[in-house]
Amino acid sequence: MDIVKEVNPHFEDFIFDWNYRTYFLVGGYGSSKSYHIALKIILKCLEEKRKVLVVREVFETIRESTYALFEEIIGELNLEEYIIPTVSPMRINFPNGSQIIFKGMDKPWKLKSIHNVSIIWIEEASELKYEGYKELLGRARHPTLPIYFILSTNPVGKDNWTYKHFFKDELNDIFVL
Repeated sequence: MDIVKEVNPHFEDFIFDWNYRTYFLVGGYGSSKSYHIALKIILKCLEEKRKVLVVREVFETIRESTYALFEEIIGELNLEEYIIPTVSPMRINFPNGSQIIFKGMDKPWKLKSIHNVSIIWIEEASELKYEGYKELLGRARHPTLPIYFILSTNPVGKDNWTYKHFFKDELNDIFVL
């Protein structure tokens, strides 16, 4: 299956780059960072069987944000007959067994039943508590596939944990865009 999609040249390399364990994208509203992250994830899920966890601090914000974005891109790519989104539970299933699941950190006990997650996207990472980020680091594990973290956020102040973690400390296997 050939997929042709015009993308923002600023994100062109990012979409196909899987050389880092952690990707941290900072940009203002309308910068298209979330769009290109969702596209990157869809393409990876089509390429190989993956379980992806998409997280926001508050679960109720997911349906109108990240979930709607995935639906939009699936439609743009004319993949509706292959990739099946479901609302209850909120997930997206691929023909090769890949799956994207959506959770909120406001109900962390619901993360305990998730196994073999190999990609985690934390949308609006600056809204997440640092303890939640550390919890997710421990949740991502897969017996054979490499693990990836993608974090996206709007610009934040120097007192936010994302600034302290990704800009003040030494960068270790992290791609910052």
